[in-house]
Amino acid sequence: MKKEIILKSILVLVLTGILVLVFCAAANLRAEQILNLQTTCIAARDIPPRTKVKPEDILEVQIPMEYLQDHTLNTKEDIIGKYTDIQGKIPAGSPFFETMLKREEDLPDNPTAQLKEGQSAYTLETDLARLGGTVIPGQRTDIYVTMTRRDGSPISGCLIENARVIAVKDHKGLDLDDPQSTGTPYLAILAVNRNDLPYLSAAETAGEERVFSNGRSYDSTKEAVMADDTKIVEYLEQLMNQESESAVS
Repeated sequence: MKKEIILKSILVLVLTGILVLVFCAAANLRAEQILNLQTTCIAARDIPPRTKVKPEDILEVQIPMEYLQDHTLNTKEDIIGKYTDIQGKIPAGSPFFETMLKREEDLPDNPTAQLKEGQSAYTLETDLARLGGTVIPGQRTDIYVTMTRRDGSPISGCLIENARVIAVKDHKGLDLDDPQSTGTPYLAILAVNRNDLPYLSAAETAGEERVFSNGRSYDSTKEAVMADDTKIVEYLEQLMNQESESAVS
């Protein structure tokens, strides 16, 4: 009988010791987690695709470092002003990862990202009545100009040939294929040679510009070239020279 009591006492002591060890290990682990807390950022709300992240979209929280995955963005400075990926939204409570966000200049559908060396984005305010046929991104177009000379006689012709359309947007600045777009073109953004911007600016000031789609085969060496076989270019050069002389005098 005494032997049984002794064995039970030993068993109780062993189990108690195990429980103490487990408790101590858990306490140590918890202490390590507390000591390794990392400040990071999570989404304060559901952030839709292709949305610029604002300060009010972010909450700062502290979580154990071991819970943070690789490529997590932990500071507001690394997140604010960037755009969510076009493939999906960031749900509320989610951390921010590098693969979720892009800088504006790195967006694949950002017009400036589609420019070649020496080109600039030229924006034409337009509408259905001023579009010569259907104009879509990637298409080659011609820019025609209509003006009235000082003697009252009209002059018109092609100014730029094979200008590449890099975006067509509605009055809210949305791409026409955006679910929230009105579907009505308002702005056409074209890739043009930077050296031709003075001609385009003078034409926009002195007359009316229209965009027409063309059916010519694509030639990368002749993208957005000046149509120097028209009288439009000569007349615009006269206007620009006169403006320069007036500025000097």
